[in-house]
Amino acid sequence: MKTVILKMCFIFLFLVLTGTGCEKEDEYSDLVEGYIVGSFICYEIGSDGQATGNQTDRGYCILLEDSENAESHWPMDFYTFDLPAELFDFPEEILFPTHNPNDGGPAFFPESFRNEFKIKFEYRNTSESKRIRFDCGFYTMMGIPFPWEDYNQVTLRNVSKIN
Repeated sequence: MKTVILKMCFIFLFLVLTGTGCEKEDEYSDLVEGYIVGSFICYEIGSDGQATGNQTDRGYCILLEDSENAESHWPMDFYTFDLPAELFDFPEEILFPTHNPNDGGPAFFPESFRNEFKIKFEYRNTSESKRIRFDCGFYTMMGIPFPWEDYNQVTLRNVSKIN
């Protein structure tokens, strides 16, 4: 009898410990503010790891308000492909046709536009199964390639423009 109770306690403890250590993918952040600071279009990579020949939708770089990354060489915290198209009318001169041709990263907006496109939103990291896989080319010959692996793709909701 004691052995059965002890086993049940271990099973219960195991379930509690494994369940509390995982963050649910469905959880969004609190409402935060940030800026759209750049954009890019790259080439899709299929589930088989091969290039599809198709371009991605335009992705946008987001820098959170008061971010430590504001003064970095690459001023962004994460990127998204689901910014509502009607939210901003971006001037053509700041939207590169694809991506930064020097390092394979996003084309960041000029300094004069860095604080121009402010938004309020909730976000979560995009689940692995819903991530858009892409490649912006091979750039190690030209210097330091953009470290895409250091930035998360996020899914947005409750996005609004701040004037």
